[in-house]
Amino acid sequence: MLELSPARKNKVNLADYNSSQDIENRIMMSDFTAFEHSVLEEILFSPLKVSLKKLSRAVDCADEEIEPILKKLTAAGLVALEGDSILVDKEMRKYFEFQITRFDSDFKPDMEFLQGLLKKVPIHILPTWYSIPRTSNNIFESIVEKYLLTPQAFNRYLGELNLGDPRIVGIIHDVYASPLFKVSSSDLISKYNLNRRDFEEIMVLLEFNFACCLSYEKEDDHWLEFATPFYEWRQYLLFLQETEAHPIEQPELVFRKRDNDFSFVEDMGAILSLAQKKPISVGQWQKSNPLPTALARELAHQLHLAPDEEWPQVQGYLAQVIEKLCLVKLADCIDGRLYALEAANDWLDQSLQNRALFLYRHPLNQTLSCQLPASLATERHLREAEKAIKRVLHGKWVYFDEFIKGVLVSLDEDSVVMLKRTGKTWRYTIPTYDEDKKALIRATFLEWLFETGMVAPGTVDGRDCFCATPFGRLFFES
Repeated sequence: MLELSPARKNKVNLADYNSSQDIENRIMMSDFTAFEHSVLEEILFSPLKVSLKKLSRAVDCADEEIEPILKKLTAAGLVALEGDSILVDKEMRKYFEFQITRFDSDFKPDMEFLQGLLKKVPIHILPTWYSIPRTSNNIFESIVEKYLLTPQAFNRYLGELNLGDPRIVGIIHDVYASPLFKVSSSDLISKYNLNRRDFEEIMVLLEFNFACCLSYEKEDDHWLEFATPFYEWRQYLLFLQETEAHPIEQPELVFRKRDNDFSFVEDMGAILSLAQKKPISVGQWQKSNPLPTALARELAHQLHLAPDEEWPQVQGYLAQVIEKLCLVKLADCIDGRLYALEAANDWLDQSLQNRALFLYRHPLNQTLSCQLPASLATERHLREAEKAIKRVLHGKWVYFDEFIKGVLVSLDEDSVVMLKRTGKTWRYTIPTYDEDKKALIRATFLEWLFETGMVAPGTVDGRDCFCATPFGRLFFES
């Protein structure tokens, strides 16, 4: 759920423009029947002066049937009656042409709509409302850059939004917590015991604060009104929802790679202790290759590893443990023997958690995944890739192939999630990853974070899965 705090004082002041008339007009339009809507639409697409009889013929009704709607539109300042003629106010027509788009079947409360919304406010007011330079060449682009450019920036902005009224906070929470980020106005009005004017005033305030927008869906001869986030943000939230890696329904079927969260550093410690007692003969073994069978069997017995049928995996895993010991200077291979180095004693004296932190923070540590190109197998890329764990900090088992569909990390300039404009269309760009980048993400979670006790990898029927361990959750939530 979205958390709002009183950190930033809201500067949008509805008294800075003719909000009272705006609110009255919105209320009037929200109550329109299909017939009244058709009359308004015909007026907006007619000349500034049109006869009553011509309008009646256009909407196929008697003159007297139009009179009630004309009275409403006269009060709204859109039309004036002069004998048999209807005079349309040019400026008010622009206002209603903009507002009536909410009733279109393909309406989206998108960035173009928000830009049009801001044009209804005197331009000199906007720098005060949004704390942008008055010398800005393009006020809307300045607003986008400051508040909306990235999901992180917009989330931070929403979190700092201070609108004072707990009912407003509640409405935002309800919209953002709803299954499709869409709540009917009638439900909100009923829940918060609001009259129509108060609700409309709240929604105007939320629209100018980019938190929620109103739109309509036609049902029979009337419209249903809904509050949603603005279109591009809602699409981004729906993407997050659709790519949520759901917990595995039968976690008891998971076969863990190793039984304990800190198994890798435990295995490092066990081999290091053996090497302290007596250098371990590794023969002609070369790094990045599986251990010789005889040595692998001997070490596997000491470490209580997997049964005989998994020897290829066991040989590769044990080679990974030994290579990691050498990489962080706890051991070294000299003339076909593995020796413990001077730093081994201090490391072995530490708790499993501190051993893992030593490994995680060691400047020489890196992924041993040989299929990664050197340009990706860097600390910067690993640190960026591991941020994806924040989507699975619930600690439940998830399938890796489902998880990677929702990964949103910036591995290069093209994978930055950012609000971009193409023509009149805006959207938060969703990165796509080539096979090398997917391999990096796999290595980060199933190797790098496993080694440091932050992720527990496993399989279900040969399908890779993992969960964030309690240590991993504590580390990345802090």
